[in-house]
Amino acid sequence: MGEKNQNNESHDDESPGVIFPPPLILLTFLAAGALLQFIFPLALLAQFSVGSPQFFIGLAIILSGIGLAIWGVRTFSKAGTNVATHKAALLVVVDGPYKFTRNPMYMGMQILLVGVGIMFSSEWFLLLWPVFFLILRFGVVAREERYMRDKFGEQYVALLNKTRRWI
Repeated sequence: MGEKNQNNESHDDESPGVIFPPPLILLTFLAAGALLQFIFPLALLAQFSVGSPQFFIGLAIILSGIGLAIWGVRTFSKAGTNVATHKAALLVVVDGPYKFTRNPMYMGMQILLVGVGIMFSSEWFLLLWPVFFLILRFGVVAREERYMRDKFGEQYVALLNKTRRWI
């Protein structure tokens, strides 16, 4: 399941100090993509049509992103550690999707954003994805990695050496 740190006590006021809660970052990008598409529509993709192959491909991508994120949340909850980034990490989770990626929740969010762009034929979501990725990578993941390395030491370094950041 997870591996508790034997050397450090848990401090409820600890957190990785991410720039903003990741789900709110995702919602901001979803809203920005929709607003940009409304104000400055791009038409490179096929026109949006419910029932089109593009719609169903996008839907499948969205559902896979949501599924991956939920799997990550459930694995954290089952292990007994905090999901919220403003709360202290209680242990290093190495099971479930964390065997394949250190960031399944953030991978799921990225997949969802791309899927929305495909499903709704909106290039804005696809154009915003690299910015979303960079904000997650440097404003969230880098801070979490530094925090986890400081808090859990060799336990976390072992995960870094064994499991990829993304996929």
